[in-house]
Amino acid sequence: MMPIANKNNDDVLTSFVNVENFIRTYAKEGTDGTSTYGFTTIDQFIDRNFELLLDSQKFNTIDSGLTNPNTNDKLTLRGTNYKTCKENNETAFHISKLFNLNYPESIRVLSQMTDSWDYNNSASLETLTECVLKERNSTINVVSLLFNDNNLPVLENKYFDKLTDSKTKLSIVKNLIKSIEFVLTTFNVNDNVSTKVSEFKLSNAEFNDLLKMKNSYDLIYLTNILKLLSNLILNTLVPVEIVKSWFTVSIDMVSFLKNNLASIIINIPMNIITKIESLVSINSLLILGLDTTISSINIDAPYFNDPVCFTEVQGIIDDLPTDPILSYMWSFVLYTKAFLIEEDTTKHAAFLDQFLKLSQINISLEDLSVLYAQRAESHNVLEAMIKLTDSLGTDYLYPTIMSSFLTFQLNFIPITVEVSNVIKRILLNTPREFVEKFLTSEIFDRRLSVILAKLPLVDEALIPLINICSSNIEFANFHLHELNTYATSLDLSKVEYDIVDEELTEEENNKLSTPNNVPNMTEMIRLNKDVMVQPPLETDKNTLMPIPKDTRAKILQTGSSTDDNILVFLYDYNGWSTIGYAFQKLCEIYTQRNEQMNDKYHGMIVSIIELLSNVVSTEVPINMSSSILADMSCAIDHESVILLVFKIFEAAIRNRDNNMACICCDFANALVPNYPQYVWQYLARSDLLDRYGKTGLASTILGILELSNGTYRFTIALSKLTNLLVEESLLLGTNMPSKTKEDILNKLITYFLNIYESYHFWKFEDIYERFELGSQLTKLFMNVLYNIYSIDPQSPPEKKVTHMLAKSGKLLLNGFLGVQSSESNCASSLIKILTSYTDKQVYALGNLVFGPVYNDLVIASFDLSILLVSLRNSLHMKMSSLEQLIFTNSSQLVDIFCLSRSLKRPIINLLNTVVSISWIGENPLILSYLGETHAKIFVHVIEADLENPLDDFKLSNDIYEFLGALLESRQHGLSILFLTGDIATSNNIDGDEPTNKGNGGNKSILTVLQNNALKLDLLPDYVSCALLDAIAFAFNSWVHKKSIKNDVAFIDTLMKIFKQFKPSNDLFDDMTNDKILEISNKFRLASRIAEIFALYVYSSDNTLSSSIHQLLGSDDLFSVIKPYFEIQNEYIDFLENIDKEFNKKFPNLSLSRFRLEPLIKPQSHHNCDMFNLDLISTLFIGKTNAIELNEKVSLIEDIKNVSLRLQYANHQIAAAKAWGALLTSYIKGSAGQLKDTYIDIICYFLQTNIDEERTRGLLADVFQERMELCFYILYSFRKYKKSIPEKKLIKIFNELIIIFKSSSISYLKNVSSSTNRELYRPILRSVLIIFDLVKNNEQFVDLASDSILEFFEWSFSKGVYLILSNILADMTNTTTLSESAVICDMDERIQDIFLLLSIFNKIKQLNPPSSFNIVLASSLDDVGTIKVILNLYSSFPSIRLNVEPLLGNLILTLVSELCSVKEISSKFITNGLFAVLLESSLSVILQEGNIKPSTQPRLHNIWSNGLLCIMLLLLSEFGGSILPETCLFASYFHKQIQSTIYSWSDNDLVVSTALIRETTQLILLQRMLEKLNYQGYLLNSNVPNIDDKKFNDFNENENGQIAHLMIGLDSMEEKKALNMTLNKLLTHPKYLNSRIIASTQEEQHMLDDETKRSGLVSHINSSIKDLQRSLFEVL
Repeated sequence: MMPIANKNNDDVLTSFVNVENFIRTYAKEGTDGTSTYGFTTIDQFIDRNFELLLDSQKFNTIDSGLTNPNTNDKLTLRGTNYKTCKENNETAFHISKLFNLNYPESIRVLSQMTDSWDYNNSASLETLTECVLKERNSTINVVSLLFNDNNLPVLENKYFDKLTDSKTKLSIVKNLIKSIEFVLTTFNVNDNVSTKVSEFKLSNAEFNDLLKMKNSYDLIYLTNILKLLSNLILNTLVPVEIVKSWFTVSIDMVSFLKNNLASIIINIPMNIITKIESLVSINSLLILGLDTTISSINIDAPYFNDPVCFTEVQGIIDDLPTDPILSYMWSFVLYTKAFLIEEDTTKHAAFLDQFLKLSQINISLEDLSVLYAQRAESHNVLEAMIKLTDSLGTDYLYPTIMSSFLTFQLNFIPITVEVSNVIKRILLNTPREFVEKFLTSEIFDRRLSVILAKLPLVDEALIPLINICSSNIEFANFHLHELNTYATSLDLSKVEYDIVDEELTEEENNKLSTPNNVPNMTEMIRLNKDVMVQPPLETDKNTLMPIPKDTRAKILQTGSSTDDNILVFLYDYNGWSTIGYAFQKLCEIYTQRNEQMNDKYHGMIVSIIELLSNVVSTEVPINMSSSILADMSCAIDHESVILLVFKIFEAAIRNRDNNMACICCDFANALVPNYPQYVWQYLARSDLLDRYGKTGLASTILGILELSNGTYRFTIALSKLTNLLVEESLLLGTNMPSKTKEDILNKLITYFLNIYESYHFWKFEDIYERFELGSQLTKLFMNVLYNIYSIDPQSPPEKKVTHMLAKSGKLLLNGFLGVQSSESNCASSLIKILTSYTDKQVYALGNLVFGPVYNDLVIASFDLSILLVSLRNSLHMKMSSLEQLIFTNSSQLVDIFCLSRSLKRPIINLLNTVVSISWIGENPLILSYLGETHAKIFVHVIEADLENPLDDFKLSNDIYEFLGALLESRQHGLSILFLTGDIATSNNIDGDEPTNKGNGGNKSILTVLQNNALKLDLLPDYVSCALLDAIAFAFNSWVHKKSIKNDVAFIDTLMKIFKQFKPSNDLFDDMTNDKILEISNKFRLASRIAEIFALYVYSSDNTLSSSIHQLLGSDDLFSVIKPYFEIQNEYIDFLENIDKEFNKKFPNLSLSRFRLEPLIKPQSHHNCDMFNLDLISTLFIGKTNAIELNEKVSLIEDIKNVSLRLQYANHQIAAAKAWGALLTSYIKGSAGQLKDTYIDIICYFLQTNIDEERTRGLLADVFQERMELCFYILYSFRKYKKSIPEKKLIKIFNELIIIFKSSSISYLKNVSSSTNRELYRPILRSVLIIFDLVKNNEQFVDLASDSILEFFEWSFSKGVYLILSNILADMTNTTTLSESAVICDMDERIQDIFLLLSIFNKIKQLNPPSSFNIVLASSLDDVGTIKVILNLYSSFPSIRLNVEPLLGNLILTLVSELCSVKEISSKFITNGLFAVLLESSLSVILQEGNIKPSTQPRLHNIWSNGLLCIMLLLLSEFGGSILPETCLFASYFHKQIQSTIYSWSDNDLVVSTALIRETTQLILLQRMLEKLNYQGYLLNSNVPNIDDKKFNDFNENENGQIAHLMIGLDSMEEKKALNMTLNKLLTHPKYLNSRIIASTQEEQHMLDDETKRSGLVSHINSSIKDLQRSLFEVL
């Protein structure tokens, strides 16, 4: 089917399915999950489509004249136009004809679906039919939602009032009954199957699949109709015609449920049938006038006074003998009618006559009533009431109705053991307020007084009271704590008594008052002597209890024989103790006797244990439960009543009494929260679990009883117990040995892990037990894994506070994430649950209408999968079989994502986790597993969900987070599909940005995201942040290759929100937690917007994003950004104080051990807890006094506050850093001068950094951000030559110095090893720029000389000293000195030195006076910088790296630069510079001569650019005063001098710029020496010569004697010889060209490039000519 894309508007996209999902989400999560503005869309939609809600049958109505598909491309339905197409029309035609569904409605649904999904022919007929049926079913659900909630935003009472209008309500009821008839008529439509199969070109298998799916949805539809009917007819006067139609259709329904349904839907669980039967029964009660407000029949019900209808109803009830509840109700109706007739025969005579005539009965109504009651009782009506309540117990409405019916019922029956059991079962499912209503009703009070009067008689009173008390422990304790009458059966002939004539007190009368149906109450008697009576259930005839003399009593004569008399004594005793004593006797019978216990006593044990379960439950205050347990145990021999239960438990599992074992296990579950020690002690000694290699009895029960019967109640109860024990094991305040707990938990986890691997293959009589078992196991595994791995990520599991779960956690990891086999059974079981929705029958059975257990199982399984995948990643394990299965089944997950609203979030969160994690080895690509078709479907459904006019905020947020993770991941194929709308090809990767190609063209997800961003002001902050994150990642994916398109509306929307937020300067102590959270979220949103702005500014020119540029270029920018950089830092002290308080309270623990690791998403977006507060709370177990409890509350609150404040600081810092990125992008891209406001920003940033006393933790990032921004702003000032007032410049300079010297920078500590260099380098670079910005050097130096000198000493003198000293220390600590010795961070240290050298040069360029330079030189000398420089050069053999003298060049560069200041040169000379230069090991190597740039470039560079430069510099500064040292230098290096000069005439000559430069330097040195008359000095001085350390080798020439020092240059003849050599080169250009080599990489590129080579050759020619001229020039 080719889709037709509809116009994207709310009218077209809104459906009843969307409306239902939206309202349910709002009901569950409020405005945190949905938008209130969405209700405006709902209001408009419902208003237009209200007629369909009133008459649901319209969806099931097909035009009898429909013979061919519609040919129009447009459908107008209830005022809305839908675009359709031929394929949609034909498919809708098939669906309508196949299943008798309305044709226009079917077209509408398909039109909406194809527009949203863009299936491109991939959707099956089954999928499309499912969508139509979902829409139909949702119409019923929307009515229910509107009917039950009159407080929805926008809608308010509008539709509630309409739907609750009596006339409208009854109209809906009438139509619903018609819909039921339709379902029953068309269910499993298989007439003319062959015709339909051939007509629609379906195979039999395809049609059967369609039919199964349709039947499943019909079953859901029918159930929802019945539930809606209950709401509509509750306490409503139903017209006669509706009563008739209801009972008519109810006959068909009962027949359908009894005879047809199980055969149509194979293996349908019996409880689904029971649920529907129960709804039919309860609706029948309401139709018959049961009024829950008065717990009676409404005698004004129309049918009640209509003899014709009354007779017809009775006839139908006669045809429904298998509904005992209906028969019971009818007996009460008949009795009520008989009573009314007897009260006023005249008024009702006509009714009676006509009824008798029509019904043709010849007995009275009373007798007829009795017959119906007997029929009901013969069909076990009481059990049917329990069955009904259990099946509908998940919806409180139905137990409430049944409690009302029960109240009404008590008018006709006494409270027996059986009735009391019904009362218990109904009230346990009923809301508390209605339980109290029942227990305080007048009729119940009368029935209760009879029971109390007969206590402790077992059958007549004790068992009924135990059952009733189970429903409300406060009621139980009120009556049982102090009983005042004691009834017993006695032979009066054996009792000595007197008849008492005195009057009783009012209290005594109340104690003995009994209603009229207690027979033959006689006079009061008084005992003349003690009477010995046998306690209840006492089997030992010798064990008797005395009733003391003078006790008064009344005699109840229950028969003709005196033996039957019952005496009711006025005797005070404790009812709990009596029950405890009876329980002990029952325990003895159960555990000691071999014969089977009778059902009555077995049932009594069950009742007492169920009562105990409610006593110890968490709903009962522990002081009350402890008191009750003490009372029950006081009459027990040396034991606690709890231990008796465990005795029975052990006997039950040994005797394979499954029902009793389940009851006891439920008791253990109830016991764990408040009394866990009993459970641990029992499990430690019980044979329930494996012991000493012997298989535990739990396995025996499972293997022998449960697997064979297909019922697993005990295993489910044991799994619940295990879950509770896991939680209890986390309690750090208990005294139970941890080893015991650990062993028990390991056994249980191993047991249930084995079950999880195989339970999918078991036989289940009730499929909901399969769901329940899976749900419990999933939650159990989740509980273990989360609690062991979610806290204290730095410690191994065995060292954590939850270490008791360490072994269990490892078992689970191996079970689910093992990689030994290709497929893990546990992982396979988990995947089966995740993909079970694709089985339509399983989905139908798991629909919420039949209870939440399936939905709970699937969602919990997704949570477990997410946790496991996250754990695999955090524990750096290899790819597991679970992940492989997730990838393999990803296409099924996408199918489910398309069809199931409730599973969208779990699926998208799982996929988010999968694409977010890292992989060891090859990265699996999800696109290759999805395939092109499913991948495109996925993209279109994501787009549809994001464009849905009825926003689900949390789903949208999850999708945005998934998109952000995807675009950031290495899943490039799927990312490109989302960004381009198509599979990656060379065209859409390298081509232009994708654009929409008409309505049907592909579009980028970025377009959808930007459109959604236009309504940011309507979204919660957490959704807005996720949306902007996704947009930022989408931008980043293109930003390096394509310009971001400027979207004015998008930018303006963001700017509006950005400007609306005005950060507060309030301190934490001045804000409430709600206010802190609100502002924190605003900071988070502002940071995302600033990041988007930064991307726009970075990727566009100045003509775009004008509103951003206007903001950043505004004069008041400083006032805008200032609050963002004022970081709240009180949290640091707060956190330190909490740490100290915690350590003081718990010396062996630290708060950090409770820190949470975010393995799964928090349930609430408002949750910012950093610590496991529940676990911390357990530290206070056993602390009950007020002071300790206050300490607990205070500590927990303080820890919460720390988390909240830290989140606030995190978000504020993120906003500051985002502002930093925005300013940096703007400054770097700015084409002109920044405004003066940026000067204020610099001053503010610097002052703030000065004011902040510490920069630890998070604040260090902002500190650094401020410093870097200062540098960028100053850099822009220099780039565009901005003029800054001198005073302002000096102020900035001084503030930089203060920060530089502060402990926040710790420059002297960090610079020696270049650690934390990101802190001090921005300052050094900023100072460099400051010096560049100086306009008047003299004035600046005059005003700031002290600051400059201070900064120089701190930065350069001390910095260089520390760096070089550290290098020397590293060399000293090296045990093996070799040419390849490595010194750590050498590159960074060298970079620091050159940066500092740049500062020195900038200071030098300020041309300071000599006095300034003297201080500068003294600083270098006093600190020891000069000394360490010379020492390092002297240590050349230790600093030779990779055979290259790297540091030699560095040191000589330092010396060269520093010696450019004469005052500093003088200090170097006095510190022995010449001796170092001559005697260093590196110099000795150079003195060997023949160092050529072509063979030893680094050494040659040291000689030429180092030593020679220094000597030339010194000679120029000091002249003749250092002539002896210079001559000595030349004599030491005469070999190198000679080899260089003579190399020009070598046959192997290679010419380079380096050689020319060196020769030029030597000629200059000789000329300078010549200027100083070095020949005269040498001839007249006793200076060592070159060969024998005496200058006695002289040559005679025309000018006299020549001393040989600069060999090759000393005489004119030598110069002429060199000149001739150079001439030869110049006159033979080809030869010269062939001898040229490169000295640098740049020159090498020129030589390699023929177009540039001539330029280099020409330059060398010119240089040689200059060299010739310099030979004969005179200085």
